[in-house]
Amino acid sequence: MMRVISLRCNGLISAAKQGLIDWLASKDADVICLQDVRVREYKVIDDPRFCPEGFTPFYFEGEDEKRGGVAIWTRHTPKAVMRGLGSYQLDRDGRYIQADFDNVSVVSILPPAPWEGDPDARLSFTETLDGWMRKIRKKRRHFIFCGDFGVAARTLDLEEWHKHNDSPGFSKQDRQWLDGLLNEAGYVDAFRAVFSNEPAYSWFPDDTVFGMANPGAWRTDLQLVSQEISRRILAAGYVTKRPFDDRIPLIVDYELDLNDDDEDD
Repeated sequence: MMRVISLRCNGLISAAKQGLIDWLASKDADVICLQDVRVREYKVIDDPRFCPEGFTPFYFEGEDEKRGGVAIWTRHTPKAVMRGLGSYQLDRDGRYIQADFDNVSVVSILPPAPWEGDPDARLSFTETLDGWMRKIRKKRRHFIFCGDFGVAARTLDLEEWHKHNDSPGFSKQDRQWLDGLLNEAGYVDAFRAVFSNEPAYSWFPDDTVFGMANPGAWRTDLQLVSQEISRRILAAGYVTKRPFDDRIPLIVDYELDLNDDDEDD
């Protein structure tokens, strides 16, 4: 069994002060994917306060220490680590890191949020990401993409969905992009593979994000997996309380071995 935990931590140092490292150490994960770490690697790389014992951490920093940055912590040595999508404009905020194992790649990803910043920058990133995710489907390799995709796919993924018909992240364009990955490109929402119609939320925004009172919770933090390994999902769930700022982690167990060359396609 392989356990993958993903979390948008809103600053690694802040999350560590809230007990993130001890919590993760108790969960027996094989791979941990973090987004929005907001830290310079040299400040935390050798400090046991910022990574559980037994893990090797890999980071891709943002240009601005106060925003962005992604990380993968793993108990297993990857064959390769890829940072970025190959463009300064796309990679300046540290939004993509990929760890390649024998025949499984795990990605920690942080697309620009649709409710903040430059819409053109998000469009450029999502179009490039879309093309990349479709291209790699041709490889004889499984992929697990972990991160905050910034989109609620269905009304089921919004606590107050009736308030958000015009909200970024629930717009027709945003949902069409995610639907394309799920219905055309051949990826599966790992949580929905287990709980097809159960409400669940990963993000609890305050009233400043959308300019409305009680915007309600969203489910935007996902693990999207290659269709071929969707049948290998053993369990999936968001933790039942909110231990880290306004986000909660997603835990998914897979019937996979990261270092098994004989794993079936």
